[in-house]
Amino acid sequence: MKKIIIIISVILGIVAMGLGVYFAWKKTKAILTPPSVSPPTTEQGLTSTTTGQLPTAKLKILSNQPIFDYWIYRPEFGAVATSTATSTGTITRDSIVFYLNQEGKVFQIEKDGKDEAITSEPIENLQMIKSSSDGKRVLIKFGDLVSPKFTIFNSQAKIFELLPENITAAAFSPDAKKIAYLENKAGTSDLIVKDLVNPKQKPVRIISISQKDFDLDWISAEKIVLVPKPSAFYQASAWMIDTKKKTVSPLGAGINGLLIKWSNNGKIGLQFSSQSEGRESRLNLINEQGLVQVGLDFVTLPDKCLISDPKIYCAIPKSIPAKTVLPDDYLKRAVYFRDALYQIDISQNSLSEIFTEDEPAVDAVHLSISDNQLLFINRYDGRLYSLEL
Repeated sequence: MKKIIIIISVILGIVAMGLGVYFAWKKTKAILTPPSVSPPTTEQGLTSTTTGQLPTAKLKILSNQPIFDYWIYRPEFGAVATSTATSTGTITRDSIVFYLNQEGKVFQIEKDGKDEAITSEPIENLQMIKSSSDGKRVLIKFGDLVSPKFTIFNSQAKIFELLPENITAAAFSPDAKKIAYLENKAGTSDLIVKDLVNPKQKPVRIISISQKDFDLDWISAEKIVLVPKPSAFYQASAWMIDTKKKTVSPLGAGINGLLIKWSNNGKIGLQFSSQSEGRESRLNLINEQGLVQVGLDFVTLPDKCLISDPKIYCAIPKSIPAKTVLPDDYLKRAVYFRDALYQIDISQNSLSEIFTEDEPAVDAVHLSISDNQLLFINRYDGRLYSLEL
């Protein structure tokens, strides 16, 4: 077993070296801002971006301001649901939307478009957030890029919960009762699992690996995926950790520009690969072993999709500019798309349009469903939108 771990550590170390080269190159690339003509304007039928009035009646703006990211808190099953009709859409009380604004303050979407500030102190240098499946807790990564910090915000108690220092990546369990994190110690990383329901229970070390440049996805009860940094300029593999057997195995062969997003149950995922060796970018539906089940006839990035079973919702670019390097240019905001939104039914092998208008311009990321509405962030203006389904 020790021999296997050493071999895996060497391989991951080589990948980490490649990542260092990539991020050094990345800093030399210019970052563009969205075209000034593309965001919704009064000339396109808006009275104000704060009112939620858009040319298409089913499309509404939910947030009063540009946001960093959002999450949906769904209280325990059986809670009494109430709803409020607002100028920015309908928000039910068993589906509460929170967001971090770009200054790093937490807001809750309330009636009449008056978002309530939950925290007063900003969180500086936001990098990313991850919500638990019920939205009760959200993991916030912030601070220095090389030595980031992590904290947990409890949506129910509206307080912050501490995490240990030296964490490089983390993810909630599918049942939202635990959190896994990589803790850096003297050049190696320990994968630790902490119980959130019983905080007095001692954290459990699962395995040690010699790397710190991977993210984590906890896709099923006993399976955690090590996720490499994506770039079209090198091949990378994801790695599956079996928390029960304490083993590490590759999840598919090395792929350029590898991106994977999983369904909530971890049974299926969308796998993106970049152009390489004369092959065009591809988007595949994969199973939990990483095996390709079907190649899709369109190309978009997994982060522009919501994956459920049997339905998948995707924001698909109407066109991709020539010489665009995906996913690098998109992740660095060096390119923006005009999307159409579609629903794909896996069981029926069908694709149906749900939004194909040219105005307002939509470049959608972070799709989710709440109360028969499709929520997403529009990268052109940074606001949270909802589309009635």
